[in-house]
Amino acid sequence: MKIRDIVPTALGDQPARLAIRNARVLNVFTGELEHTDIAIHRKRIAGLGDYEAVEELDAEGRVVLPGFIDAHLHIESSMLVPRQFARAVLSRGTTTVIADPHEIANVLGAEGVNYMLRSTEGIPLDVYIGVPSAVPATRFETSGAYLGTDDMIDLVDRNPKRIIALGEVMNYPAVLARDRELITKIEILRSRYKKIDGHAPGVTGKQLNAYLCAFIRSDHECSTQAEALEKVSRGMHVFIREGSAAHNLDALIGAVNERNHASFSFCTDDRDPLEILGQGHIDHLVRRAIEHGLDPVLAVRMATLNPARYFGLRSMGAVAPGYKADMLLVDDLQSLRIHSVIKNGELVVEDGRLIDPVEGDFQDLPEVLGHFRMPPLTAQTLKIPARQGKVRVIRVREHDLLTDEEQVIPRIVDGFAEADASRDIAKLAVVDRHTGSHVSVGFVGNLGLRHGAVATSVGHDAHNAAVAGLDDADMLLALRTVAEGGGGLAVVRDGQVLAALDLPVAGLMSNLDLFEVTARLQSIKDALRALGSEREVLMTLSFVQLAVIPTLRMTDQGLVDVGAQSFVDLWV
Repeated sequence: MKIRDIVPTALGDQPARLAIRNARVLNVFTGELEHTDIAIHRKRIAGLGDYEAVEELDAEGRVVLPGFIDAHLHIESSMLVPRQFARAVLSRGTTTVIADPHEIANVLGAEGVNYMLRSTEGIPLDVYIGVPSAVPATRFETSGAYLGTDDMIDLVDRNPKRIIALGEVMNYPAVLARDRELITKIEILRSRYKKIDGHAPGVTGKQLNAYLCAFIRSDHECSTQAEALEKVSRGMHVFIREGSAAHNLDALIGAVNERNHASFSFCTDDRDPLEILGQGHIDHLVRRAIEHGLDPVLAVRMATLNPARYFGLRSMGAVAPGYKADMLLVDDLQSLRIHSVIKNGELVVEDGRLIDPVEGDFQDLPEVLGHFRMPPLTAQTLKIPARQGKVRVIRVREHDLLTDEEQVIPRIVDGFAEADASRDIAKLAVVDRHTGSHVSVGFVGNLGLRHGAVATSVGHDAHNAAVAGLDDADMLLALRTVAEGGGGLAVVRDGQVLAALDLPVAGLMSNLDLFEVTARLQSIKDALRALGSEREVLMTLSFVQLAVIPTLRMTDQGLVDVGAQSFVDLWV
């Protein structure tokens, strides 16, 4: 937009393209509701007040908010390609996201990042990128790619406006150990005035001081108010997360008050499309915060102005002259029911329904991307010969990414350690799908499975295949089903595939329509209930490999004690 083009409209010397009449605008700067009209010139707001316009939209007294901003997420975790993801979140009022494509980068490296950049061009959703900092994420797994400093320089220099941050610096032990390559990556992005995003679960005290000295200024892994307040007090910006597996809002929202709210924003991190369409996206977090008693003005600021200011998005986060015409029309500030969404000055959601706006030339984007190489899978692959002593079990937590280590005497059958439904202990296997070289087998607890098996190729962050189950034959069938689809999800019971979804785009995303994907995901969740589980199994299982979050994890190379940063034996 050229200044000389919009100024005549702002002065009232020429009619606006669109005027929104009878609006109550929430002024995020003052916290006041202004009864006014809004004039739009192309993709920008020209002014608030009485303006002539070519077209008019009657807000009918509804409250107008800025479009919501998700401060940190991974589009790949939605299992939707970006154009389908845009359809999902636009309907819930999210108009801008800061995406860290480290999932696809850990599979395909720079090729994966370039795919995300290309596939988000021209869609009615602003997608800014945090270039991944950890590819591979750790030394404990077989990754599909390597993203070095030269790759990062090339990506940033070729996409200076789209790449606005260094993606979450998850390997905090490497920061504290002053790992040369990681520190160099931080310096590269810092020298280009980009934000350095963090990932520091449970890091406090002097370790936090040291982490902050690496210019890392945000964190989305807080799990207690005390942790969040300490980080805010040391100058960090805390993203309160509410994803599919990690639910932190209830525990953290009480830390927010009128004095410190500018240091808080919202993020979803990893959220599946069923929850996006059913519960909501950032609108869900704003609504929940208000239900907890937070002032609606502060809640809206945390979803708009705060992340915009943190990331330096100077024309976003407010309904004001010169700002992008990204707006929501809601019935009121309590229910936050979204009636309409305007993106870049165009109506994309009306009466709560998506006006399918995702247009563009996507013909050059591949329908299948990447490779899937599994080792030979036989009846012996999943066998665990019995030994004296106990085994370590990864006890997952409900609505939390942290895990616990439990040591138990396993159930022994014919000389082999087996799953035990009576104690909610499933067998777990992680299979190298990049080189087809490694398989590790152990146990996971608290998934709620009573029968069959479930497999996924979504396994943070290397995205090797994982399967959990009560029956070896079902586990093998689930793995083979996933491999045949070039990646995906599969639920099996008694030798039958109950439900599946292929993810042929890097083993992470489907190339199907949004509503076809959600229908298949619903079938998978129904099938999981047939296995006896009412829990969030898929997203939880996808995190059992993530060897940067305490306590016990399993990769394709074995069990990892995250705190000790070392492999440990299955048997104690």
